[in-house]
Amino acid sequence: MVSLEDCDCALCHELIVHPVVLPCAHVYLDEDRADRVGCFAVLGFCQGCLAACLQSSGGRRCPLCRRLLHATKTEDLAVCSLLSSLLEERFPEEYQKRKADAIAPELVPNTTADEELGLFVLEPLLPLQRLHLNVFEPRYCALMRLALASGRRFGMVGFDSSMSHLPCGTEVVIEDCVQLPNGHFHVRVVGTRVFRILEASQHADGYLAAAVSYPPVEGDADGNDTGRDAEDLEAMLKDLNDWQALVRAERPQQLGKILQDLGPRPPASQPGAVALWAAALLNPLPPLGLAPELRAEVLTAGGPERLRLVRRGLETSLGHLQALAKSPLRRYCLWIFRLPAPVAMTAVMVCACLISAIFPAKE
Repeated sequence: MVSLEDCDCALCHELIVHPVVLPCAHVYLDEDRADRVGCFAVLGFCQGCLAACLQSSGGRRCPLCRRLLHATKTEDLAVCSLLSSLLEERFPEEYQKRKADAIAPELVPNTTADEELGLFVLEPLLPLQRLHLNVFEPRYCALMRLALASGRRFGMVGFDSSMSHLPCGTEVVIEDCVQLPNGHFHVRVVGTRVFRILEASQHADGYLAAAVSYPPVEGDADGNDTGRDAEDLEAMLKDLNDWQALVRAERPQQLGKILQDLGPRPPASQPGAVALWAAALLNPLPPLGLAPELRAEVLTAGGPERLRLVRRGLETSLGHLQALAKSPLRRYCLWIFRLPAPVAMTAVMVCACLISAIFPAKE
């Protein structure tokens, strides 16, 4: 028979309410207790207790086994509904009292606290961008196994000119993962937030493990430059609309897919988020090849400088697109490409015959 003490929270030592075990909501049993009382005994946490513990410690590890969790908000701490129902059925009065007394504080990321993050060194990735990875190196297969067991998060960072890693990267979340029979992984990830590497060292499994911090997206702006920042943002948004119109005329399907992945543009009240969104649009994956590469510089820059950097890249790309739009040959090629395939092939053959007739080959 399960007693009340066998269902205590491992932190507050009272009856577990809104039980949380792991982000995947798997339930673990305390084998020592089970052997002692001759029945199953639960070892877990209240959602509020675990959230408060992670927030106060500034870490993202299980308080008992020190396993990486990478939880960033209370919603990441999944409540096990089955265990919650069983506890409420077994101890109805005590559970209702605990629900009334329990407080589940919001777990806010501590941007000043150091966190440990495994790094996948490949190329810069921006927040909201998605990337498909074919993971076959043993060190990165080990990183995937760790990420899948501890919150599905790791860091993506690019190479610098000396083939070392960049000082900044992006935390990514695994959206989809397929493990092959040979132990390799097919993974799809999406970028979430920018981090700065404080210190990095090689893990025993071969990948880089780094202590990182998460700088705020909306950096502190100089009060004297507030008016200039607003002007930069307004000018960038206008240029961005013109840029989208030109790209839509050439590659409507590609642009539509990119915008669908990125989601709606952040409001103008969040210039830092707008700059990251615009940079992800200019340098999508796979690339459009219509703008200078900005991702590494955008990740490193902060505050108003990031906005100005994106604006300069946007102006360069817009000038290039406007020059191409004025080219008669470019307009003719676009007209050909918009035709149905059989008609386009016929038009190309007719043009080739005309050119051969006008400029015959010399014997």
